[in-house]
Amino acid sequence: MLNDMDSKSQQALNVLIKWATEATLNMENEEAAEFFNELADWAYTQHEACLIDAEPEMQNYEEE
Repeated sequence: MLNDMDSKSQQALNVLIKWATEATLNMENEEAAEFFNELADWAYTQHEACLIDAEPEMQNYEEE
């Protein structure tokens, strides 16, 4: 199952790489750099969102 997910993730990443590469082919270097910077910011935000616990553990501040 893990290998299947790794394969699906790699396939999705390959598609995104192809799309991003094609999208920047006719851009000037500065424009392409800005595009990839925004893409990196978006990817980081998505990464952080995936790490947020949907049901955070309740803190017991009385036990210190």
